Amino acid sequence: MVRSLRRNRWAWLGSGLLAGMVLGSLWPSIPLHGDTTDRSENIIMATGFVDEGIEAIFFLDSLTGLLRAAVPSLQRMQDYQAMWEANPGADMMNAIQIINAAAAKATGGKGAAPRPAIQPPQSPRFVMVTGWMDVRQGSSRMKPSRCLVHVAEANTGIVMSYLLPWSPQMHASNQPLRMPMQLWAAQQFSTAVIRAPE
Repeated sequence: MVRSLRRNRWAWLGSGLLAGMVLGSLWPSIPLHGDTTDRSENIIMATGFVDEGIEAIFFLDSLTGLLRAAVPSLQRMQDYQAMWEANPGADMMNAIQIINAAAAKATGGKGAAPRPAIQPPQSPRFVMVTGWMDVRQGSSRMKPSRCLVHVAEANTGIVMSYLLPWSPQMHASNQPLRMPMQLWAAQQFSTAVIRAPE
């Protein structure tokens, strides 16, 4: 009986492995893409795919509020073929003005207690992650990248999302690309406003 059970175990194991291999070969293969983010005291770095197999690095300077991105050259070592820049610090200030004006307009004349205005932070605290969004619109030469970079400011709760203008043809021919990032969206996600001490 024990001998028969052992033989059946091996038969069941072999059948299970064979069935797994058959099902695995029929299952569609989906490539995995990993993005990374890391930070030190004053800088935040992240990576994200701008196109299939082409990764950009993102560098956010927390002191100046400047965000830069770059894609290495395919043909020349020690060179970046594409570079972009944005200013989340200035974009955050514009978003604060727009949000405060909309809040004042929404509560004006209705007798409702006004929401406290968002105060610009003395020392912005940024966090950054990358994501994927297939917008693929635009001219045949210049299209949005597949990567979005999201920058949030912790004191105000404002999140800004940026797209990179991308040209696969320019990258393949190693033509330099220097452009500003496009602010796709800016919105306050956290309503807990940290007020400056008076």
